[in-house]
Amino acid sequence: MSTRYRWLTLGESYLYGPALGKGLDSRRGSRCRVVTLPRAGSKPANVQVEFEDGGTHVVPSGVLRKIRA
Repeated sequence: MSTRYRWLTLGESYLYGPALGKGLDSRRGSRCRVVTLPRAGSKPANVQVEFEDGGTHVVPSGVLRKIRA
């Protein structure tokens, strides 16, 4: 059984896509892997992610998008 928070799954890869001027502009469109999930009901629902180059960052769950195959 996988650990999930809404549409996010622990260990899965997603695209980082914040609005322009928000978050890490240099990382927009980058792939990242979910390292930790928020607790159910937490506001804001922040997620720790690891980017492909090894950098980690805490981001809101709403800026992560599923990767389409």
